[in-house]
Parts: sequence; C-alpha cells; structure tokens
Amino acid sequence: MKIKKITRGIIENNNYILIKGSDCLIVDLSDFDSIDEYIEKSRLNVLGILLTHTHWDHLLGVDKFVDKYKVPVYLSSNRPNYIMDANFDYTIKKYGVRTRFDIDKIDLRYLDEGKQNIGNFEFSVIDTPGHTTCSIVYYFGAEKAMFTGDFLFKKTIGITNTQLSNKEQMRESLKKIKTYPNDITIYPGHGEDTNLKYEKIHNRYLNR
Repeated sequence: MKIKKITRGIIENNNYILIKGSDCLIVDLSDFDSIDEYIEKSRLNVLGILLTHTHWDHLLGVDKFVDKYKVPVYLSSNRPNYIMDANFDYTIKKYGVRTRFDIDKIDLRYLDEGKQNIGNFEFSVIDTPGHTTCSIVYYFGAEKAMFTGDFLFKKTIGITNTQLSNKEQMRESLKKIKTYPNDITIYPGHGEDTNLKYEKIHNRYLNR
C-alpha cells in the first residue's frame, strides 16, 4: 500500500491517500482542491473517505468531494459525533469557520471496532475516545500503519478539555494503544509521522 500525505488547511491538517493499484481510500479531508488534483492526475478510483473524528478541520473538503465523486464517508459508530450538531464544535468559534456537512446528502457508514475491509483494503478500527467521544484509529496491520487523527501525535496527545472530550477515556485509550507492536508507524492528523516504539519511550502520556 502506498501512502500519500498532503498537509493543507487553516491549521495544517494531514490528509492521507492510501493507494492499492488504481483504488484509493482517503483518511480525513481538510482541503478539496489538493486532494482532487492528486486524484485526477493519478487517475485513481476512490472507494471512500475514512474520518478519524468529526472536528471541522478534518472534514472541510468532504461535502465538495462527495458531491463530485459520490463516495461513502466512514466514521465511528461510537456517537455522538460533531456532525450531528456542527455548532457544538468549539473550534468553529475559535477559528470563525462554518462547516458545510449536510448529513442528509451524504452516504454515512458507521464502523464498529474490529476488522473491516473496503475493496482490497483490510484494516482494523480501534475505538480511542478521549480527544472526542467519536475518535477512532485506523490500523492497517499488514502495512504496520496506524492513522491516529488527533488521538496521538509525536510526543504528545490530543487535548481533552473541550466538548465531547474526556480525560479518563483518553487514559484508557492510551493503555489500549500501548499493547500494539513497537514497529507500527504512526500517521497523525497534524505534525510529523512517528512510530509506536518512539512514543512509548518519549511520549510522557504513554511512558507513565
């Protein structure tokens, strides 16, 4: 599996395009234009969009993209999700951004924790509430690749002092993720890639 990382958006979100042959999945989508341009140039067939959680900055490009490509959007079944009430997302007030996410016009598909497959892509969904109630991680075991959204970053974690966040849930989610192999590459929603071994040593939230 090839992984194309595109960093765009008001707060520099990482968008990922996962490619197998001519098919692809997108993990989070903050900028329509850059993702669309890459898809067009590479002549890829999009199978869907995977959302790690539903903060506005991870889905700003979704409406426009779905309107063009007619693909489903996958997200956590561990609701509530922010898209049910966009005004509930504190970051909208902070950045003056209004999301345009019309859930009545989008094919939303909710994923339970456990093994999943979309086309030739096989992966596991890991429930990791804490940063938000709906936070999940996508783990592609064969490739040792983990897409963590705003749950886990290099040497830190997502904030837990906002609506739909919970510090105790975050602690339990971190305990869960520590049980996974050291050689997993971490692809976060913002910032640099890292790996789980490094985080177990250098991330104070994981090495306690």
